[in-house]
Amino acid sequence: MALLAFASFAFVSCNMNEQEVNDQCSSGVVLIKNTGYYELQLPSGLSVYFTNYSENGGLDNLTFDEDEIVTYTSFGTGFFISDDGKIATNNHVVGSEFSNKQVNKAMKNILEKVKSSLASEYNELCEMEGKLDEQIKAKWMRNMDYSEEVELKQKIAAKKEQYADSYNTFSKIKVSGAELKHHCEISIAYNETYVTNSRDFIPCVVKATDALHDLAIIQLKDKQTPAGKYVFTIPEEDPVENYSFLETITKTVGTDKNQKVILIGFNKGMALANTTDGIKSQYTVGNISQKDDNQMMYTIPSLPGSSGSPVLNLRGELVAVNYAGISSTQSFNYGVRINYLRNLAAQ
Repeated sequence: MALLAFASFAFVSCNMNEQEVNDQCSSGVVLIKNTGYYELQLPSGLSVYFTNYSENGGLDNLTFDEDEIVTYTSFGTGFFISDDGKIATNNHVVGSEFSNKQVNKAMKNILEKVKSSLASEYNELCEMEGKLDEQIKAKWMRNMDYSEEVELKQKIAAKKEQYADSYNTFSKIKVSGAELKHHCEISIAYNETYVTNSRDFIPCVVKATDALHDLAIIQLKDKQTPAGKYVFTIPEEDPVENYSFLETITKTVGTDKNQKVILIGFNKGMALANTTDGIKSQYTVGNISQKDDNQMMYTIPSLPGSSGSPVLNLRGELVAVNYAGISSTQSFNYGVRINYLRNLAAQ
């Protein structure tokens, strides 16, 4: 009995409260900034530029003119996993959130809408031209001046020709086989530092991605994690599934190191992070409510911007990478199981 009591005490002493976990780990969490635009390069060599793929299947800020490109800016969270400046996050934080197939389909729909609009405008001009012919005939029969109608008809004819040429041009555009290119710049800002403009963000490069499990690893260009920044260890074995002998004993008496989890991230990006003392991450707490081989669900509320946040147990062990808030409710979220990050880091 004395041995069991000692074992229980020894394990419980390894646990921390939520504030202690945050104090230990938060310096290793970073705010990720992604600025860029998309290019759809058509088989003909023509390129179409846009900012984003919208929920209704459209392409935001679509333009054929490179000088009219509108860039987007989005934020996410990451965390250091090595001394050489490597940072783990979600793939969608630093990469494209949609596929070539989605964009091609949207582009086809847009082309059809443009052609339909041109055809409608052309038909309206034809109707106007017909009415002018009737007016010219009526004035001619009355020996009246109809030069104004003739001049207007000439302008309509020129406009019709423009619409016809545009329709033929858009009809020749072939979307099948088009290549989607994502142009972006990835940079980070350290937790508890002042960020007043874009120069305060440090440039990074994307080193590895796992689109299937929505994971990515980026790296500081100088390949040097700053001194004093916490570096998260990727466990060799999943802490949620594996317990030591002492932990197993402790679990039987009601103390589970995985009973509660803590998420440290930048909810809403700069909107909530920016304070008079610099940018600050927030930590939120919940319990694991469901898990399978790929992901786990936990009762932690979060907002956009927390994608890529580390999810930790009460011993400060990394158990998941947060990747998706549920839009209909903010009472729970999903995270990617840590073994997938371990596999990506090994590459």
